[in-house]
Amino acid sequence: MSARSRYFRRGVCVGRGAALLEVALAMALMSMCGLGLLGAQLGLVRHALASEVRVRAAFAADAVAEAALEAGTAPRDQWEARVAAIVPEGRATVSGTAGPVSLVVLTWAALRDEAALRALPSADGCEDAQSGGAAPAQGRACLALAFVQ
Repeated sequence: MSARSRYFRRGVCVGRGAALLEVALAMALMSMCGLGLLGAQLGLVRHALASEVRVRAAFAADAVAEAALEAGTAPRDQWEARVAAIVPEGRATVSGTAGPVSLVVLTWAALRDEAALRALPSADGCEDAQSGGAAPAQGRACLALAFVQ
């Protein structure tokens, strides 16, 4: 058997770098899959952080509403001051509406995951409750809680 017949069979080159090319393609495919998984994990972490901030905002809004039910404004003012420590750049306002119903509106600096949701129409009433019906500021998330005094 000649040296030439070892590497060529029926006109096709066998051996010599084919395995290396297969390994390179497999590594490229695995690295792209790994990058996709990494992107998915980072998205999940961003969403989890945004959900945590929304939960803390709901807690703070509930605390402000409960403090508003007490006599005097000192407890409510204390909770409104604490909101900035509970959520990033948090601001809470209590506004009275018609009758015995009041509204707590809590806004905070939206995380990247939450800012995308503001493009969708909101059903929580924050747009109407903030600053006399003005549109909410860009990059801010909002939570409105109605309560009866």
